[in-house]
Amino acid sequence: MAETNLRQAEAKAVVAGVVSDKDLQVVTEDGVTRITGYVTVKTSDVNFVRFNVNVNEKTKAGTESKPYAGIQTVMNEYKSIAEVGEEEATRVRVTGDVRPYTDKNGHRAVGYRSNFFNRIKNDADYEPRAEFSIELYIASIMPELDSEGVETGRMLVTGWMPTYNGIEPITLVADGEVGKAIESEYEVGQTVEFYGDIINNRIEHVTEIPVKIGKPRRKVTYENKNDLLINGASEAYEEGVTENPPYNADTIQAAIQERNNRLEEAKAQASRPMTQTKPSGAAHGRRLGF
Repeated sequence: MAETNLRQAEAKAVVAGVVSDKDLQVVTEDGVTRITGYVTVKTSDVNFVRFNVNVNEKTKAGTESKPYAGIQTVMNEYKSIAEVGEEEATRVRVTGDVRPYTDKNGHRAVGYRSNFFNRIKNDADYEPRAEFSIELYIASIMPELDSEGVETGRMLVTGWMPTYNGIEPITLVADGEVGKAIESEYEVGQTVEFYGDIINNRIEHVTEIPVKIGKPRRKVTYENKNDLLINGASEAYEEGVTENPPYNADTIQAAIQERNNRLEEAKAQASRPMTQTKPSGAAHGRRLGF
């Protein structure tokens, strides 16, 4: 049986903006105190990135956790737009992790997690942004199609990303010349670091509904557009390089099979009350199935 223990991929998010809303609380379970919840950062009129937070009060050695103290400050001192309005809300820089995952229904999604928030006090240092850098093993490079099967002009780069909990698929997009360059320069089976912009747009649509008497009613709906938009990439990783070695195709395939087995097991146990399955430990193609 092939080894499935893989180096965890680097998958980082760097975001600077205004705290839009936050929900943090102290909980104690099994004698362990931690702060859990989320902080949402607004980087433009329509772009919002939500970071999940989960940090223990003590380290495994029993000493005080520095990240815990930092999150206490976020919880007690940082002000959100929801609380005080945008002018008075805290401007913040966040460094965190990109976390692709598969939910219990088999749907793939991307989340963000961080325990590291820093206030931006100087106007000269404030430059809103939402950026990512992600290592992945390329599984496919395909044109994006609209609902009618027509190419949109964008390329979809789908790959496998070894994570702390195993391995997960993730899809990035590339537009215009960047998309064309990716299609010509890279191949399935290569390991590459891609970087670009986190697009988490929340777009408001307002429709006026006529009424017989009085002013028209306003119906407000929201559309979410979530993309990881590539604007650059590294050279493909090369064999024999110790700093950035490429992932091995056989090992990736074995990790994919382990993931599939785990998902099937979870489905089989879903009907059994009070039963949970945990993913296996950190797991280190041509076109690969998802």
